[in-house]
Amino acid sequence: MSHNTAFARIKWMIVLLLLMLLDILPVPVIGLILLYVLIFRPLWFKNGVMEIYNTTGRGDQNDANDLK
Repeated sequence: MSHNTAFARIKWMIVLLLLMLLDILPVPVIGLILLYVLIFRPLWFKNGVMEIYNTTGRGDQNDANDLK
């Protein structure tokens, strides 16, 4: 795991922990954000996922033919 990938995972874990703390309030924050992401598919979400699951230098691990 590269340094950038580890940093991205830590950064997003902190963001999720903060959202969990906000979700304790009477307003369901995480559900509203999830609904926004599912409907509008924002670019910041795709970039965050690509940053976390950066596969450069690890080969193609998604090839289903290798499992057969």
